[in-house]
Amino acid sequence: MKIMNFEKFHSQLDLPFLETEEQFIKEIFETLEFKFGLKRNSNQKLVDLGAGNGSIIIFSALSYGIKSYGVEIDHILVKETKQHIESLKESRTLKIRQFRNIKIKVGDFYHQNLKKFDFIYIYTLPSMHKYLNHVFLTAKKGTILISHKYKLKNFNAYLKYEHWLAHEKDTQKVFTYFYRKFL
Repeated sequence: MKIMNFEKFHSQLDLPFLETEEQFIKEIFETLEFKFGLKRNSNQKLVDLGAGNGSIIIFSALSYGIKSYGVEIDHILVKETKQHIESLKESRTLKIRQFRNIKIKVGDFYHQNLKKFDFIYIYTLPSMHKYLNHVFLTAKKGTILISHKYKLKNFNAYLKYEHWLAHEKDTQKVFTYFYRKFL
């Protein structure tokens, strides 16, 4: 029996899989395109910290043609994402070269260096935000951070809140928040 280290086990307990609703993903990317300079088929790079089922990186790569990376601690979700990508390839409705921009790996996003990314997507509980300081500090100046559903607090020293997007879900509003790293 393989024993997981405590840190990995603890991360899985603290960070349940929270899926961004498919209906919101298109709106989020349109906002990135029209307000934050996302360019189709460019050399820009996006990372989804806690990529879950890969919906963000798949949409980003296939709809915008940018390099899209996912970091997910749950190896089962990574395997499912890879299987989903393979089934999309097999459907032959998209060109195989479009899939080259999708990368997903098993990893703990608390240990990532974000200096090569233009866009960082995160959907995590506010109780976990306090652990993200050192992660966000590795991002380069000008990087856009996207936080779905929960506002990032206590990062004013180097993140500037720039925009919010309200989504309608049933009779409630769900928000996505956009920040720019200025240091």
